[in-house]
Amino acid sequence: MKFQATEDKVKVTGRTLFAEGVRYLGYSGSSASFTFVGKKAVAEIWSDADAWGEELKGRIAVYVNNGEEPVKRICLDKPEGIYTLYESDTEEQVTVKIMKYSEAAFGKCGIRYIEIDTDKLCPPPTACERKMEIIGDSITCGYGVEAENELQPFHTATENPTKSYSLLTAKDLGAEVNLVSWSGNGIVSGYVEETATEPSDKWLMPEVYRYTDISGSEKLFGEDESRWEKWDFSRFVPDIILINLGTNDCSWCKDIQERKNDYRDRYVEFLKYIRENNPGAEILCMLGTMDQRVLKELEEAVKIFKTTQKDEKVHFLSLPPQNPEDGYGADWHPCEFTQKRTAELVVREIKSIMNWR
Repeated sequence: MKFQATEDKVKVTGRTLFAEGVRYLGYSGSSASFTFVGKKAVAEIWSDADAWGEELKGRIAVYVNNGEEPVKRICLDKPEGIYTLYESDTEEQVTVKIMKYSEAAFGKCGIRYIEIDTDKLCPPPTACERKMEIIGDSITCGYGVEAENELQPFHTATENPTKSYSLLTAKDLGAEVNLVSWSGNGIVSGYVEETATEPSDKWLMPEVYRYTDISGSEKLFGEDESRWEKWDFSRFVPDIILINLGTNDCSWCKDIQERKNDYRDRYVEFLKYIRENNPGAEILCMLGTMDQRVLKELEEAVKIFKTTQKDEKVHFLSLPPQNPEDGYGADWHPCEFTQKRTAELVVREIKSIMNWR
């Protein structure tokens, strides 16, 4: 039996594009899961593999029956490839999940079809009742978390969202989660070098957040922005939204107060847009793991928003800076230990806000 990854046949997590019968997994942690009775399942997957060097190709992981670890990790090194997802000598009921490990900025992943060796496709797995959305940058993506040290250059093979505080938090709380995360992104500027005289302002998160997958839309539809898919906020209604943005803004703001004030003011505007489209959600704004130079301005933004909008469902959390003694991931990013420690703090804060147990 051959079928497309439509939502009547698979459980979809994350903001994913579905166009011309193909399910595109863009963001870190986005996935498609299905349950069937049989011995074998394969998938034909499209990727723009030829556009990237080995270090930036798209990567997925395959999980079976809610296993803690993937049964395989696959580099999407062909424009079109047929990949074995599951194989057994005996026929049984299994649930298979395809998860995007690499982030939206790099190699793409489009599921053209899934094929099982029987006609016994079961209803899709059920979703968790709790729902979270996490808006962030490389830290949220799990950038370089599996690298040996800070001197190891970034490679999508060492990017793993399941070892980021983001998916660790969702797992601990038993929540469905959408990650809207992108390395180097920010509110007023993406990451820039020390000598930069202009901010990096293409596709900042306040714009990215408006779309299902802005990078995927551009890849599919070119520069005709009228065809880019705007996100339908009714598709996923989170109980709580986490925002972890400001690390890359620090590279531009430095200690220049005018720039830091700009970050604060534009953060307030972003909060307004988030609230407009998520009227019932609690919002937790946090920062601090890699750089704390705009931490005060973030706290001010939360206070300004709460006061001017008369909104008490917005919260602030200062995250502790990473400890050099704990080590680093690629390019000085948080290592696995630091990500776990961050998750513990975030889980505790969310339980307090949401009264979750």
